[in-house]
Amino acid sequence: MNIKKNYFEFKNALSKGDTKSAEEAFRKAFEDAFVLYQLKLTNNEKFNLQNDEELFAVVTLFDNMIGFWKEGLIDEGIAFAESMIDLVDSPKLKEMFKGYSLGMQAGLSVDEFLKEYVDLSKIDAEFPQFLCNFKEKIKELID
Repeated sequence: MNIKKNYFEFKNALSKGDTKSAEEAFRKAFEDAFVLYQLKLTNNEKFNLQNDEELFAVVTLFDNMIGFWKEGLIDEGIAFAESMIDLVDSPKLKEMFKGYSLGMQAGLSVDEFLKEYVDLSKIDAEFPQFLCNFKEKIKELID
């Protein structure tokens, strides 16, 4: 598996505006990440977030979930977010997937959700790969 390598190739190509290479690198990262996701589901295991390949599988799958949301595939995005809650051990990432699921369920666009509910000024010390710090306002979606 080369999930981390392919993910970084995706980000690098994206930053250069090379969409064809970015799409190819993301496809490779996603295919490996999805195989691992299916394996974790089948074996009732959690992602090992200490392992870079497994961590970047979660990063890639998270990006794909955001893609579902942007494309209007809300049911798919919600189902994925809900399944990931059970596949990560980190309370922070469990909360993150719950929050994003609530945003989709509320009918918000990705941009609205990020602007209103995610604290974009904070880089998480443990998981800098994710936008996982919420504003206090997130509690509105829980009620």
